[in-house]
Amino acid sequence: MATVELLGILREQAKVRPEDLGPADGKPVADVIQALGLPADLVAFVMVNGRQQPKTYIIQPEDHVILIPLIGGG
Repeated sequence: MATVELLGILREQAKVRPEDLGPADGKPVADVIQALGLPADLVAFVMVNGRQQPKTYIIQPEDHVILIPLIGGG
């Protein structure tokens, strides 16, 4: 089963914890972002098994998905 991890502010902003979503296998990352209650534009990068992927990527069994927020600074 695939796992989803949230980094930084995404942990605080999510309305649902990733482990409470149920299986993410076979779903696009964008659908998982929506199910988590996150604004899509807050997720800047999607990493799957150490490689950057688009939000349209279909999650496969055994994938490790990391959602990374937009980082601001000055």
